[in-house]
Amino acid sequence: MKKKYFVALLIIIVICNKTISKSSSSQASFFESPFNQKYNAIDSTRILNTHNDMLIDFYRKNNYELAWNSKFNREILIQEIANSENEGLEPKEYNQTTLLNFESKRETLSDSLLIDYDIALTLSAQKLIAHFSKGKLNPKKLYRNWDLDEKKISENSILDEGIKSNNLKTALENCKPNHWVYKKLKSSLKLLKHYPAEKTIGLINLKEKIVPNTKNNYIPIVKKRLNYWGDLKEKDSTLSTFYNKKTQEAVKTFQARHGLKPDAIIGRSTIEALNYSRNQRIEQVIANLERWRWYTHHFEDNYLLINIPNYSIVAVKNNDTLLSQRIVVGKDSRMTPILDSKLSNVNLNPNWTVPPTILKEDIYPEAKKNRNVFKKKGLVILDPNNIEVNPYTWNIKEAYLYKYVQKPSKNNSLGSMKINFPNRFSVYLHDTNHRNFFDYTFRSLSSGCVRLEKPLEMATYILNDTLKWPLQKIKDTTDIAYYNKLQRKKQLEINLKNSKLVAKNPMLKIDTKPLPKPELKTIVIKIKEPIYLHLWYWTAWENNGVLQFREDIYCLDADLYSKLKN
Repeated sequence: MKKKYFVALLIIIVICNKTISKSSSSQASFFESPFNQKYNAIDSTRILNTHNDMLIDFYRKNNYELAWNSKFNREILIQEIANSENEGLEPKEYNQTTLLNFESKRETLSDSLLIDYDIALTLSAQKLIAHFSKGKLNPKKLYRNWDLDEKKISENSILDEGIKSNNLKTALENCKPNHWVYKKLKSSLKLLKHYPAEKTIGLINLKEKIVPNTKNNYIPIVKKRLNYWGDLKEKDSTLSTFYNKKTQEAVKTFQARHGLKPDAIIGRSTIEALNYSRNQRIEQVIANLERWRWYTHHFEDNYLLINIPNYSIVAVKNNDTLLSQRIVVGKDSRMTPILDSKLSNVNLNPNWTVPPTILKEDIYPEAKKNRNVFKKKGLVILDPNNIEVNPYTWNIKEAYLYKYVQKPSKNNSLGSMKINFPNRFSVYLHDTNHRNFFDYTFRSLSSGCVRLEKPLEMATYILNDTLKWPLQKIKDTTDIAYYNKLQRKKQLEINLKNSKLVAKNPMLKIDTKPLPKPELKTIVIKIKEPIYLHLWYWTAWENNGVLQFREDIYCLDADLYSKLKN
């Protein structure tokens, strides 16, 4: 009897152990480590022979274990690679076909092929992280006037954390730019890809303008292009050559979303924009997406953002746009540089010291012919001791020894105000004595600096001190008429005082000295609140589902797209 009890007890223990074992196995699978436990280590020689330092470092830090045991993580990576085309990238760059082939038969892979697959996944993930974070190309190797801080990221740290936390999707998403413009560019790409493949419409090869209410043989092509882009809703079945009212309104809509003057006159800029194909616009957006990956992904609480091709500056504080102005930027021969910086001070009534490029290319050639150019441009020549030099003793051979300065005045090239920030190009934000430039649609007209439409309002915003520097005080400080008014008032007070003295003593003789002529004095005001500046370049985005494009004034888009494909 005791023997039967013993056997029964033994059976129960065995069954319980099996149950516990199964339960434990199930839990172990549920809480599975992302790194492979079956193969404790890959032969390190296999990794070292790749001669890929980043790959070697990744596996060395993880004891040469397989990293992609989790099917969840593998699927996330493969899906992100497929979705990379939404970022303007190409899935084939990340070995999409190879990875899909491996994944489809992973359960039957030999140990050696399983290792090959693991390495392929790691290499693709590292490359994807790098491209999401800082772009495919290095702008400093492409352009001399791009001065952005080189991004330093640790692909392995991002990947390792994403795998071990089973949060790879978030890790990859955090590598992408999160600014609204980048998101609008992605929306633009999606919109463009939904446009039908273009049938042969033809190009508008026209030198003269097309004005409203006239006939022109290119009008049918114009209408077809406007129909394609959705600016002209109704199709003209007769293909009339008459430039009618409906077409004029469609042209205005087209012009407005291309940053052109909406006047319905079909001129050079409108024709160039109309001649862009869908594929060219897609390439343009892809180039812009790449540029945005070069820019900082993390914005400060308070910054100014300039878009050079849009001729615009916005002031953003705590994610709210508080100020917006038109600007004038550098011409294509003296491009405004791309840079990040921090505002340092505001100069009211600034002197203008002519920069070397303008001296060499503009001032010196004119001065060799006629010394009057200095007086004409209001320039004072100063020697190394700041002693003024007579223009007629000026010698081109010694020209580099001198400084050439415009004193504060309404005719000063910097106008009434400039804003300084550290940069190696000697550029700044400033007022201008050419106020008419802001009436132009095309405003790539300066020598590299950025001219502000409302400079004193910008100074007020930046100084943010309504007690010491309200707008009216800044206006008075920069207006010679204000000082002339003060002088007249002071002179009247002196005259009144002298009149009273003479009334009391008619024999009194008073020496009258004229008051010094009023002049504007330079005032430098340090900016207390940290405000950053981002001087960037992008030519495409969308607003409420409407595509927006701007003229590629420095001809960067097509060239960049070509480099991305090579």
